[in-house]
Amino acid sequence: MSWRTIYITQGERMGLYLDNLLIVKDNIEYKIPLSDIGNIIVENINITITLKLLNKILEYGILLIICDEKHNPNGYLNSLIGHFRQGKIIENQLKWEQHKKNILWKNIVYFKLDNQKEVLKKLDKSSEIVEKLSKYQSEVREGDRTNREGIGAKVYFKEMFGEEFIRGNVDIINSALDYGYTVFNSKISRVLASKGLLTYLGIHHKNEYNQFNLASDIIEVYRPIVDYYVAKFLMNAQYFGREDRIELVNLLNTKILQGDYMESVGNSLEKYIDMIIKYFETGDLDVTKIPSLKKMRLYEL
Repeated sequence: MSWRTIYITQGERMGLYLDNLLIVKDNIEYKIPLSDIGNIIVENINITITLKLLNKILEYGILLIICDEKHNPNGYLNSLIGHFRQGKIIENQLKWEQHKKNILWKNIVYFKLDNQKEVLKKLDKSSEIVEKLSKYQSEVREGDRTNREGIGAKVYFKEMFGEEFIRGNVDIINSALDYGYTVFNSKISRVLASKGLLTYLGIHHKNEYNQFNLASDIIEVYRPIVDYYVAKFLMNAQYFGREDRIELVNLLNTKILQGDYMESVGNSLEKYIDMIIKYFETGDLDVTKIPSLKKMRLYEL
């Protein structure tokens, strides 16, 4: 899988030259092979993009995220042509049994709590809170009907970002978290669509106003990667700048543990989602395909 992330803040035009991304800035041309690119983030709202390039981006399966004038991700490019068996896959997705969904959600919550524990340990946070999350793990039931995920999140965020932290406030920490989560959600949605799945039909999330319910389920075990980066590098930041946004995008290249192997986030998503599809088809839930942060290595620019 291609790994390179292209972050575009300047330039007048983006086009296609053979199978290369062509960026024109001040009459100077820059060419980058599309085969090397995994993600493109466009922050310059005045740049012109050709349809030839957009079609090639779709052909190569590259994630293209468009930002608004405040540099926040505003949308991503997705193909109308999904999996070659899309009709059958959607038919199967519509038949996913609630009992199986509840079992899967139990495991997602269990591993999310485990990954939260791991980032707390990596940051030398309170062992008491780590033990508390372990207790919540042991109490997770099918469908998480006792809401261990929500209860765990409260103590986790307070330990990660301080007693005064409130998720959803307008501040640097929340802005960075939102940016990172949005990038991950966009990547996940792109992979789900390539597998022929409908993103608005979730496992646990069922918000009628959320067209990415399934992505919201998948992202849960990956969220602590973003949390870790923000807690480690942005706790005392004076502003949330361009370099910070670039680093958050490059978290998609983080190496994490999946089974016995270290995989990039992008590769792990493919295997994780394939496992979920197989689970609903066969009943075989291979939890080794659920990503773990027991080992984690950030990508360095």
